[in-house]
Amino acid sequence: MQGIEALAQRLRTQGGKVTSQRMLIWGALAGDQSHPSAEDLFARLKPMLPGLSLATLYHALNELVEWGEVRRFDAGDGHIHYDPDLTPHAELVCLRCHAIVDAHEVPQVDTLPREIGGYRILMRSEQYYGYCPACRAALAHTPGALVQ
Repeated sequence: MQGIEALAQRLRTQGGKVTSQRMLIWGALAGDQSHPSAEDLFARLKPMLPGLSLATLYHALNELVEWGEVRRFDAGDGHIHYDPDLTPHAELVCLRCHAIVDAHEVPQVDTLPREIGGYRILMRSEQYYGYCPACRAALAHTPGALVQ
């Protein structure tokens, strides 16, 4: 996700609606490496934006995804997560504690095809599921655990 002012200017030139509420939403997500869910962002933003509704937040997040400024992914924990880091990388998702960490060292295809099967490609997403080091250590002494 690019700088907030640059994003706002680009969206204005494309006819997008830029409001102070949307700017705060975009600012809360920009540079956030925690892969927040909409609910996480809502809890963080509600004190600053008492009139914010979850529906408005979802709408703003969906616009960012549609504009190709944010990636959306399912980490398998019942929530959709958002990632403003558009550089090629994967997410490592712990099946036990649900921690999500960026993995830039995973071999990646650095260039995206422009089109596949008639689809205009904007981004791709890749997640790996397993156990983080802390959960591996905790499960190491659990009989029958599939952790080595």
